[in-house]
Parts: sequence; structure tokens; C-alpha cells
Amino acid sequence: MATVMVMGMAMVMVQTVLDQGPAACAARGLRRQTLALDGDALLAWGRRALRRPGFVSPLVIALACAAGPVQAANWTIQPSIQVRETLTDNLYLSSSSDKTGDLVTGITPGISIKGEGSRAKLRLAYGYTEQLYLRESNQRNSQNSLRAIGALEAVEDFFFIDATGTISQQYLSAFGAVSPSTANVNNNQTETSNYSLSPYVRGTMLGWVDYLVRYRRSTTSSQSNLASDYDASEWTGVIDGSTRWSRITWALDASHVQNTYSRGRDTDGSHYGITLSYRFNPQFQVSLLGGRESNDYVSLDQETNYTRGFGVDWTPDLRTQLAAKVRNRFFGTGYDVNFRHRMRRSLVTFLASRDVTSQPSGVSNTGMGSNYDASYALIAANNPELSPSEIEAQVTEALQSRGLPADGTAVNGYLTDRQQVQELQRLSFAMLGARNTVTLTATRSEQQPLGLVNGVTNDFSLPDRVLQQGVSISWGHQLTGLSSLSLSLSQQRSTGYTAGSPETETQYANLLFSTRIGPNTNANVGARRVISSGVTGYTESALTAALLHSF
Repeated sequence: MATVMVMGMAMVMVQTVLDQGPAACAARGLRRQTLALDGDALLAWGRRALRRPGFVSPLVIALACAAGPVQAANWTIQPSIQVRETLTDNLYLSSSSDKTGDLVTGITPGISIKGEGSRAKLRLAYGYTEQLYLRESNQRNSQNSLRAIGALEAVEDFFFIDATGTISQQYLSAFGAVSPSTANVNNNQTETSNYSLSPYVRGTMLGWVDYLVRYRRSTTSSQSNLASDYDASEWTGVIDGSTRWSRITWALDASHVQNTYSRGRDTDGSHYGITLSYRFNPQFQVSLLGGRESNDYVSLDQETNYTRGFGVDWTPDLRTQLAAKVRNRFFGTGYDVNFRHRMRRSLVTFLASRDVTSQPSGVSNTGMGSNYDASYALIAANNPELSPSEIEAQVTEALQSRGLPADGTAVNGYLTDRQQVQELQRLSFAMLGARNTVTLTATRSEQQPLGLVNGVTNDFSLPDRVLQQGVSISWGHQLTGLSSLSLSLSQQRSTGYTAGSPETETQYANLLFSTRIGPNTNANVGARRVISSGVTGYTESALTAALLHSF
């Protein structure tokens, strides 16, 4: 009930800003002319405030006021309510000999806000889910979901502020139970929040040198006491410019990051780099990379390493892009490869990287999902006359009309308590037809912990690596103008290279029928089957039904 009231208040306050403009700002004591930033105090306030759903409305007001008068036509505010029923034969994801069935009712009020002023942008989607259990009525399972990203141009063409916020369900262990549904009671999942604030300045000096200086402060926390909270403070600076030879460009970059773990050892690292690039033609460019990095990730003292490598950028046409960088690092060879090729109705992307990471990508991801991104790229390329908002509307309609999820992630990742060297490869394919849509994602992720064993003893404190591999395939078919049928299949395997070689494999299938029963109302019914074996073994069969109404 409190959450519904909070969202209602948020909508009223946003509408007040849109209706009254600067007067609404003044009434709340907000001034457009003055920006006073105290990093530590602001972060402390942000960590408290951002974790409350009620922070949504002040964030919207602050962005709107700082941007000046905003036309109401630039804002879209859409509340929604969803009711989902899940009849499962294995509520606790237990072994086959100890199953507990139940009927679970999930009620999710939500709100989506998209706004754009002359100097501010906001995209926010928030939902609160309360799970009610018919048989296991003593269970309490409430979940928050948030994706928010805001951008403010505080001083025109000079000073900017970015802010993000996410709340999601993350896995504690690579070898624990993996479930496609949040209706189950899964002790291997925990609600995790991530918030960041990033002021920066950018401009041009001497008419030919561009500069950017950015500070970013982020905080990550989980509800489980088995996971480590994580804070990061990072400075980055980049200077790049041209030369008297138009084909030759250069860049200097520097960064420093401090990492703080509540259940681990604090670390910090720095990097200084130089890039010299030569463009043979508009389609092809090569770069030489050099630099120095220092960190204490693998020892108690700072260790210094000199880096060198090369990069290639190739864009033969508007449909194909390749960008690759390879350099030696303190952990060996690091690389970053991105390939993308678009055809009329299909898109192929490939990503490969080897780098240091601190958390799984899903913790801070404010994107809409891999299936959404692929559909957006295809619709935008085939309809260049459409505005971004019109493209977004078509993408949402295409996914909903075919009953496809916005995200097709094949490997979920898991929370860590220190830096990891991650070697990642991901291949994605999407085909958007007149009535059929097919998506495929194959992922391989290998993680190696860095440094001394710290924190509690768990699979991410061990000195050996964890390999996760997965594939996800989705097919959606539009039966009529109102109804669709979709099938999703996935398989994920986690393997530990330790004594005993622990391994968990999970296979999942979901068949879903979706239909529109009103201009703003959608319904679906489905059936799923999950088979998990290895360290964590269980099977589950479930029937689902959901009703979603947008106001």
C-alpha cells in the first residue's frame, strides 16, 4: 500500500513540475542558478535516499528544474499494474525427493517515466512486487525493480552530471540454484542495488584539443549478508587532438580508482596511456597504444607494469563495424573486440574481451536488454525517418506482439568480493520478420579472482577460476493482430576448476501464449519446465498466467 502511495505522489509531483515550471521548483526550495557539490556528503545522502522508492519524484523535479522550463509534450508518465499467478510443483527449488508445491500470486504496481528537457533527460522504470503464497503463507517475498538513468547539462556545453540507479535480483554463487522466475523462494538470489553519480566537464582548448575530466562515485549493496557491499571512486581524464597531418591523431588518458569492499580487502589502481592513430581512409584506422598501470590487486603493495598494444577500427559500410584493441596487461594479454553486421531484417554481433571486472554486468546495467537493443537497431536502420521515441514505441510493440522478453541473457553471473579477470565471448543473432522473430545468444565467461583469499570462504574467494557457458534461443510468432505464441529455450553450465570440479547445469523451456484484451491491457498464459543437475539439482514444472494494465 505504501509503495502505491509513493508512486502516486511521484506522479502528482512530476505533473506539478510540468504544469508550473520554475514556480514549482521555487516552491520546493530548488534553485536553478546554484550547484554546490560535496562528493562525500552527496554520496552519503544518495545512498540513503536512492534506496527509497520515494526518491523517484525529487530526482525528476531536480532534473526538470535544472533544465529550465520543460514542455509537457516531452514527458511520458505511465503507471501500470500487473498480477501474475504461478502454480509450481517446487516452490523452494528442492531436490526431487523434497518438493513443495504452491500457488503464488505476484502483484506488481509500477511506473515508467521518460522525460527530456532542453538540458536534462530522464528514463526511469520502477516496479514493486509482493509475492503471496497460498500454502506457505508464512513466507514473505517482496522485490523491487529499478532502471533509472538521468543526464543534466548544468552549465551549457561545459559541466554535466550523469546519474544511474538499478535494483535487480543477483545470484550469490555460480553453483547455486538458477531460476527463471522470481516467484520461487531461492536462497541463491538476493536483491542488489547500484547507484552512481558522475559529474564531468568537457570542452575544447586552442581550437584543436578536446578534453574531458570525469569523477564517478558508485555504491553497490545487497540484502544478503553473504554478499559484500562495494563502493568505487574513480577519476578519469582524456585529452585528444589532431596534428598538422590530417590522417594522424593522438590522445592521452589517465585514471585512478579506489575500490572498497565491506567483506574484503580495499584496493586501488591507476593507469596512464597514450594513443597514436593513423587513418588510411574514412573506413580504416590503426592505432598504437602505450602506457603504465599500477595497482595492488595481486599483492599488498602497489605493483607497476608498462602496457603496449595496438588497435584497429574498420567500417567498410554503414552495415558493418569492427573495433579491436589488444595490449599486454599485468595479468597477461587483455583485449576488447566488437563486431557488428546488419542485414535488412537481421543483426549479428560478436563481443570478446579480457579485462578486470568488479561486479557482474547486470548489477549496474540500465539498458533495456539484448533483444530490445537488436530490435531497436533493425527498426532504426530500416526507418531512418522515425524519431527515437517512435522507434522505441515500435520496438516495444514488436516484442510484446510476439511475446518475447526484452532480454535474452544466457549467462547470469554472480556477485564477487574482489576484482576478477574476466574472459568473455558473446555471440548474438536476431531476425525480425513480418510475423516471426528469432533471437539467439551464446555466451562464454571465465573468471579468475585476483589477490589474496579474503572475506568468507565461498566460491568467489577461491584462487581458481570459474567457467560459465550458456545459450539462449527465443522464437516468437504473431498469430493474429492481437495474439502471439513464443518459445524460449536456454541452457547454462557453471564449472569450477578446483578440487572436486564442482559443476551445475540448468536447462529451461518456456511456452507462452500472449494476447491483447484492450488498448492498454495484455494477458498471457504459459508453461515452463526447469531441470538442474550437479551441485544443485532440482526439477520444476509450473503454469503461469499474467494480466498487465497500463494507465
